[in-house]
Amino acid sequence: MGEEKTRGFEWPDFIHPTYREKTLNAVKADSKVYRNTFNPAEANPGATLNVYVPRLSQNMVIVPGSLVLVFDIDLTGDNANNFLVQNVTRALVRRMHVKFGGHELQNKQGYGRYKTFGDLFLSTEKRDSMVLEGIQTEDLCKIRLDSGDKKSSGVEAEKALEEVYGKKYRIRFDHEILTKNGVFYPEGLHSNLVFQITLAPAKDVVKGSDTSKLTYKLINIKLEYETIHSPSLAEEALNTYKSGKSILYEYVHYMTDATFEKDKDTHMSIKVDSQRLSLKAIVLLFEDPYTDGARDSEKFIFPDITKVKVSVKGRSNMLYDEGLQGRDLWEQAYRFFGKEKSKPQHMDMKKFYTQDKFGLVIDMRATRDPTMHGSGRSLMGSNEGVQLEIYRKPKGSGRAIQYYEQRLYGPLELMDPRLIPFNALIVGPTSSGKSQFVVDQLYGPFLGKFDNIVLICPTFVYNKTFRRIG
Repeated sequence: MGEEKTRGFEWPDFIHPTYREKTLNAVKADSKVYRNTFNPAEANPGATLNVYVPRLSQNMVIVPGSLVLVFDIDLTGDNANNFLVQNVTRALVRRMHVKFGGHELQNKQGYGRYKTFGDLFLSTEKRDSMVLEGIQTEDLCKIRLDSGDKKSSGVEAEKALEEVYGKKYRIRFDHEILTKNGVFYPEGLHSNLVFQITLAPAKDVVKGSDTSKLTYKLINIKLEYETIHSPSLAEEALNTYKSGKSILYEYVHYMTDATFEKDKDTHMSIKVDSQRLSLKAIVLLFEDPYTDGARDSEKFIFPDITKVKVSVKGRSNMLYDEGLQGRDLWEQAYRFFGKEKSKPQHMDMKKFYTQDKFGLVIDMRATRDPTMHGSGRSLMGSNEGVQLEIYRKPKGSGRAIQYYEQRLYGPLELMDPRLIPFNALIVGPTSSGKSQFVVDQLYGPFLGKFDNIVLICPTFVYNKTFRRIG
């Protein structure tokens, strides 16, 4: 054979003799999964659960994505044939409020609906492994709940899974602060991270024919998380915090909902006129009204949209010079929500348009790269904002509901001095203005910084300065 000519060409990395798939000298440290009984250990529809990320021992960090609330769902004592909606642990959360110190990271009404739509874009492999989240067949759901009309034959696989999982489910705390920013070291921070969950009403969670017997209870609630005990890793995390680490996250803001007549309304107009530094996207989800006990939690109808015109700050047709056509809507949604694109997908354009898995996504980013943060449109300095003109065919009958949301960018400085708790002692003689100074501070630089304010004043009844607060 002649001399091999390779000049001007490159071998792939795995071919080179220097290639090594694994990394040598991996760290050795103790890791452990904790399952702590939560207080309260039971919860009913409408309850609010305050989940504080635990402050651990020194040198102990939380593994990204490991914090979950685990529980059993109890439907006993009601209609024996009741069962749960699909992706039930998303449907369970009506509102998610996330706070770090005095900073609000999320306060989302309709949280479950939005997250359920996003989960439709997970890969088939991922969804098949989310039994604990409640993504499962109806047969498996009924067998796990021991429903009265569960199948008894041809469900050997479902029975095997029931023996493993029983009635156990879990809510994942998948905010970016805990999933996409490395380990979380609570002991190195001045403030607490809190997730406040408001549970949904039973009609959004339970399916059944007798609407008077729709209820559920979460029992045996536990907070579960995985830790690594490593002085070197904890020190690295602390130094990173002190050097000014910024947490990049998205704030999903629920704006409003409105109804329209399917057979009459051919035009809808929506305006976003709030001042936003970086608006990533506008998402509209459409649902048919449902009777109690008959909700399809993953049903998002296609309202026969033909065109969407987008104006930004008074300038028309900003995204597409002729407006978004019907064929553009799938591409907008998939490039925004699509995940694990190299794997077999659960979602496709057929389901999107014809099988009630539709969502109208207006992508406002300058670049479609999901690793680039802050590329959304700025709406600062204008009252025009974003105007959507939606055109549709008059098709079908009855009313439909549209839910409208925004996705915004936000940075958070973990060691922001404004988030550091402190004590203050105001001293002075009588009538020196101490009370007025406190009031001025609370209504000035400290306005909105406290969740609760407690005044202890023996002469409160006679103190005219404090009446403004009291």
